[in-house]
Amino acid sequence: MNKLTKILVFILVISAPLVFYKYFYKPKARPVIKKIIPGEVVKKPKIALIFDDLGENPKDLKEIHSLGIPVTVSVVPGLKFSKSIAQTSQFYGFSVMTHMPLEPKEAQKYRTNKYKFISSSLSRSERAALLRYYLNCIRVSIGVNNHMGSAATEDSKLMKEVILAVKNSGLFFVDSHTSLNSVACEVARKEKVLCGYNEGFFDSVDDINVMQNKFLELIKKAKEKGKIIVIAHPKKKTFLLLHKLLPKVKSQVQFITTKDYFGL
Repeated sequence: MNKLTKILVFILVISAPLVFYKYFYKPKARPVIKKIIPGEVVKKPKIALIFDDLGENPKDLKEIHSLGIPVTVSVVPGLKFSKSIAQTSQFYGFSVMTHMPLEPKEAQKYRTNKYKFISSSLSRSERAALLRYYLNCIRVSIGVNNHMGSAATEDSKLMKEVILAVKNSGLFFVDSHTSLNSVACEVARKEKVLCGYNEGFFDSVDDINVMQNKFLELIKKAKEKGKIIVIAHPKKKTFLLLHKLLPKVKSQVQFITTKDYFGL
């Protein structure tokens, strides 16, 4: 083998692996590893949990506080402990709302001497006076949602009066959704008032298994929508269920107040 041949063979030996790598070798794809940025927070779906019907029993607030999560309390104006519960709730860092009694269907069935429903059967001046009283009763309130109201929230004329009074007080409105035909948020949008609506009462049926299934459904809905409003009541089984589920679901969802829900 002459010198030239040796040189050619040497070049061929050296270049063969390079040619093979370039034209024939296909490396396995490496898994993409997402870099974790220091301080980065993974966004969770959010639930603004509202407790309705407060005002009669201070122990209700103690139970709510024991849950250890941000919540909103909605206080019925004019009850024995309404003002003290509202003030203590604000001290705890909860959002406080006015739980305004609006006329339900079958109003006679729900009539009480504890409060008076705002209804179309009252005169305009009576409604205006009642709205002023309710909206001025809970001084620390930042919003309003309807107590009952399955009839009133279907009445666009009546709801315009309510929404305008809410607007003049600088508050937002949450439709408790006691009627599927409610026009509350539609009216609020026209009047440029912040409005959200309840996605479900998870404790409307007093059966802890039914309540649990409903609560888990609402968590699923929160994951689909990003954030939702949910309403509960200060009942024994409600607290039992939440104490049971919260340690498990806190990793899945973030609980917020209505103040945070509306970005106020």
